[in-house]
Amino acid sequence: MDLIDDAATEILLRLPPDDPACLVRASLVCKAWRELLSDPAFLRRYRAFHGAPPLLGFLRNIYDDGPCARFVAAAASASRFPAPAFDRPNWWVVECRHGRALLQTFEQDAPARLVVWNPITGDQQHVPVPGYPYFYRAAAVLCAADGCDHLDCHGGPFLVVVIGAYDEEDLTCASVYSSETSAWTTSSAIQLYAYIEERPSLLARDALYFSVQQGERILKYDFVGQGLQVIDAPDMFVQTGAIVVAAEDGGLGLASLKDGNLHLWSWQAGPHGVAEWVQGRVIKLRMLMPTIKPLTSIDVIGFREDTYTIYISTDVGIFAVMPKSGQVNKVGERGSYYAIAPYTSFYTPDLAKGRLPPP
Repeated sequence: MDLIDDAATEILLRLPPDDPACLVRASLVCKAWRELLSDPAFLRRYRAFHGAPPLLGFLRNIYDDGPCARFVAAAASASRFPAPAFDRPNWWVVECRHGRALLQTFEQDAPARLVVWNPITGDQQHVPVPGYPYFYRAAAVLCAADGCDHLDCHGGPFLVVVIGAYDEEDLTCASVYSSETSAWTTSSAIQLYAYIEERPSLLARDALYFSVQQGERILKYDFVGQGLQVIDAPDMFVQTGAIVVAAEDGGLGLASLKDGNLHLWSWQAGPHGVAEWVQGRVIKLRMLMPTIKPLTSIDVIGFREDTYTIYISTDVGIFAVMPKSGQVNKVGERGSYYAIAPYTSFYTPDLAKGRLPPP
């Protein structure tokens, strides 16, 4: 009997995470399988076995008689993941990270708030914007659990980082909110005579990076020193624009499109210890995507940190480009996109509570 149980465990362990409802359907086979598939030890092993969580969908912003946040299931999981019915007028998507989505509200007769939302469980935690005399410009959310591998951050502590600007003094500062203390702390300020792009930030090592003025500059927030720094982009991005992405070594990178090609750069330490931009690969997108015609509109609209994936919007849909492997997958239908926030997570029976029938 133990051999049979071990064999069942090994088989279930190999169910593909990119079929998000696979484990959920398997848990309906019998009570023994449901107990196994809901066991925390098995789920930890399952997540470690498969590594990076799958893409379940993405959040995007539309403007229809006002701002509106919308969740769109990924093409590969559209029929497998019960995507939440989420279409919120007067809400605005900021970004997604570590199993959470961060949104901002613009509701009438109500103070501005940030909302940390879990699309799988539906949990929402409302965070008041900092009570300092500046206005909000950008924000980020991340897991705050010590030693977390970020394969299962649901329900754990988190941080929210808000970048704000003093209206009269042209100063930009960062404030950090902790879910454990329910309090804000503020770092030192710098002068930044430019606007921050409404795109998701990049978390690389011990810093957050925000794209400034169409990628001509990057604003860095250092968690260790709790300070802000401005980094100028390479000259080519002044004409083409860029977004911050993870570099192949896990550090800061930039991605931009020019003449239908994807240009990648990385921020690396130079020979004398001074960081500098190093040009990386140039990826010919039309060779990877035969459906792309010469006059097709192409834009870089997002990225994923844990798998080094860059998202491209075209006239025929949204594509995920993985520069390391050269693999390209269609993940969404065509539409008008400025930026998307990819949502990734393991969808497992423990997270599907309330959607499963009684055993």
